[in-house]
Amino acid sequence: MKRLAAEGIALAALTGIGLAIAANANAYVVQLLFSTALAVTLAVGWNLIGGMAGYVSFGQVAFFGLGAYAAALAMLTLALPWPLATLGAILLAMVSAWPLGRIMLRLSGIFFALGMFGLARVLQIIVNTLAITGGPMGTSVPAAEGPAATAKAMVVLAAGAIALTMAISRSRFGLRLAALRDDAIAAAAAGVDTARVKVIAFCLSAGLAAAGGAVYARNVGYIDPNSAFAGTIELQTVLMVLAGGIGTVWGPVLGGILISLLSTALWASFPTEQQIILGVLVLLLAVAMPGGLASLPMFRSWLRRPMLGAEALRAPASLVPAAFVSAANNAPDCHDARPVLECRGLGKRFGGVVALAGIDIAVRPGEILAVIGPNGAGKSTLFDMISAFSAPSRGEIRFRGHALARAAPHRLARHGIARTFQTSRLFPSLSVFETVLLAAASRHHRWESAVRSARVILDATELTADAERFPDSLPPGRQRLLEIARALALEPALLLLDEAMAGMTAAEIARVHAALRAATERGTAIIAIEHVLPAIAPIAARAQVLDNGQTIAEGPPADVLGDPVVIEAYLGTEIGTVS
Repeated sequence: MKRLAAEGIALAALTGIGLAIAANANAYVVQLLFSTALAVTLAVGWNLIGGMAGYVSFGQVAFFGLGAYAAALAMLTLALPWPLATLGAILLAMVSAWPLGRIMLRLSGIFFALGMFGLARVLQIIVNTLAITGGPMGTSVPAAEGPAATAKAMVVLAAGAIALTMAISRSRFGLRLAALRDDAIAAAAAGVDTARVKVIAFCLSAGLAAAGGAVYARNVGYIDPNSAFAGTIELQTVLMVLAGGIGTVWGPVLGGILISLLSTALWASFPTEQQIILGVLVLLLAVAMPGGLASLPMFRSWLRRPMLGAEALRAPASLVPAAFVSAANNAPDCHDARPVLECRGLGKRFGGVVALAGIDIAVRPGEILAVIGPNGAGKSTLFDMISAFSAPSRGEIRFRGHALARAAPHRLARHGIARTFQTSRLFPSLSVFETVLLAAASRHHRWESAVRSARVILDATELTADAERFPDSLPPGRQRLLEIARALALEPALLLLDEAMAGMTAAEIARVHAALRAATERGTAIIAIEHVLPAIAPIAARAQVLDNGQTIAEGPPADVLGDPVVIEAYLGTEIGTVS
């Protein structure tokens, strides 16, 4: 709360200073203030999609130009007052961004960046050919009576953009954005609707860009395709975010102010070489400080995103329930004999390669099924199909009596199927507590309940001491334990563990066994893939052995592991009885 209050005071002070300058300074300084506030607004807007969501864009200027032209035409053709025209431009950009985002955000990496670049060029060509926009010659716009009005509006807009990112960084949505940026697959497994989250971020980013364009058109009193869709706007916006610190709240603000003032100073002294010098300076900054100003010790502590739910960690342990949160509303009755999961004739083919060839598998409430087999037997492929990350080529999957067809991974995670991955998929930018909180927030609509549930899971898995650490600083065994804790936070009816105990110490395995037994007592069914057989055999009720995509043995672990067929196909040597 102290940090939030400090940031609020800083924002209020910056806004007050900006409004004071706009009201009292000369026209040149006021125009410089306008340009700086515009730069901050665009940088903050770009950071929403490029920094917080991780989708680097070279085409947000498309929405800047769209906002400029929409506001201009609303004033010229509809005689709307400037505030309403600006609001209309923002709404148009956000409404347009929704279907565009659903399409464009299917791309990733350089393909998304180039797709956005193409979008900006297409809009520029369209505007260039329309008579209503004035074509290549542009059109005049009713300008403000003086620069002070638009400067004040832009300062308020920039402050609103900063306040928006402050709120997002401390919200459930911000947590999901960070997870999406780090690992979209793991985020979906934690119950995050990744498509919806990134489209919302895209729309918010588009709205801020359009707002900047609308105020810009009013400020200059003239708009044409080259100025509205100028590539230099996009380039400088990206440079501002990189210089300040991508993905942070205040980094784009610092970068926007720095690059805007530096660009103006260079233009005054070196008008023809301005872009070259600016580019070289930013390149040197990127080499010296890859994380921008946010990486400097003096800025690092307060530019870094605050950890969510920290208040729960500081609460006395006596105030937090000692057992897992009840999953009574999610897990089936332990006495129900019907399987939680049934797979019938499940098959998967990758071209000419058959990964699974007609697998039948079933697990009941409170039961632990060990699935074992050599590498390439199809075990992880089986998990991918059950959790909807891959579609079966044939066969049927039924979960709690309902056929799973065209289900999205995040929906299954929210409705009772949780999983871990063969190679740990954690979120580098989320703390241990936030990693568990992300999944808990997918199960609990109320934030307070999600925070309390995450604390309970940490206590039960003995991760509370590591709550404020980041996954990269944990040993491999505790990383695995963290992934299990994230899965348990979904309070699943079915838990899929993919070699979850690999790399763990004996004490950590014992801790996992206790957590899994507690889960089965609540009715959770567990399917565990394990290569470390002693890690799963003591708690498994049954074992099913796969080889070459087929089941070759099934039954009590001791009987299965002593089966000569299993020994020949998987173990290679005879082993003793498993207790």
